[in-house]
Amino acid sequence: MLKEELSNLEQKRKGGEIGTTEFYQGLLEVISKLAQELGREDIEEKEIKRQIPLLLTFLKSQIKNMEDRNF
Repeated sequence: MLKEELSNLEQKRKGGEIGTTEFYQGLLEVISKLAQELGREDIEEKEIKRQIPLLLTFLKSQIKNMEDRNF
């Protein structure tokens, strides 16, 4: 489901059906849904440990960007 949603979003952007802002908001929606699904998923600790650095990097980067925009 999320894979198809992301693919649809990308196709709409490539086809010029949606602008940058709508694409960005759509990506955020996919991220939100993914976070909910991952929270319910039974993931092995080994896999969780592999995901943590990626999540931390993403979160810290986005928080810094928000701070830089004085949000």
